[in-house]
Amino acid sequence: MHREDPKPMTRALIAGRSRVHRDALATVLAQSDRVRVVGTASDRAEVLARLDADRPDIVLIDVTMFDAARTVADIKARTPGVQVVAITLGETEAEVVELAEAGVAGYVLADGSIEDMLVAVESAVRRELYCPPRVAFTLLRRVGALAAQIKAEERAEGPLSTLTQREWEVLQLVDQGMSNKEIAGHQGIELATVKNHVHNILNKLHVHKRISAANWYRRGGFHLKLEG
Repeated sequence: MHREDPKPMTRALIAGRSRVHRDALATVLAQSDRVRVVGTASDRAEVLARLDADRPDIVLIDVTMFDAARTVADIKARTPGVQVVAITLGETEAEVVELAEAGVAGYVLADGSIEDMLVAVESAVRRELYCPPRVAFTLLRRVGALAAQIKAEERAEGPLSTLTQREWEVLQLVDQGMSNKEIAGHQGIELATVKNHVHNILNKLHVHKRISAANWYRRGGFHLKLEG
């Protein structure tokens, strides 16, 4: 009877400033049949030296280690195939975002379980991002803020910059699919006033009918429906 070859174990390097924590984590992970700890390191220089010596698949890094984010960036620059999982408190947006920008492939909270750690490691090996809900919320909030900033910059630099605040509000409602009558009710203004705003918007965007406005916005990366 043919027996399948056992799945190769993930080779992990543990990095952190506390030897107690490094050794404790290594001892616990050694009990798993999914991860093999190939070494530990206490600082950035030692981490980089062990990349060649130990040839890990994963680096588990305690972000309380000095210059943790820079160490992550250096690992990714030197050995792009090695994934990094951060052990973090995840309490500040700045820390979470800085680690993401440096190239981490996963987050494990300091109060997480060993199973959380193993799942994060296995996800990173598959090139999948693993992070607890608290961290995921922080990252999504950051993405949303960046998207809003990009939209604001596009508005300031393009034809949208010529719109008044009221015209911009009407434009947003039109983009949501509202009719002129619905916009009038929503804004508490007369239907004729809404039509006048739409007319001004069309003129300022240099379009003269709905299809032209839609095409203009598609070229600019938006989907917009305007009533002539």
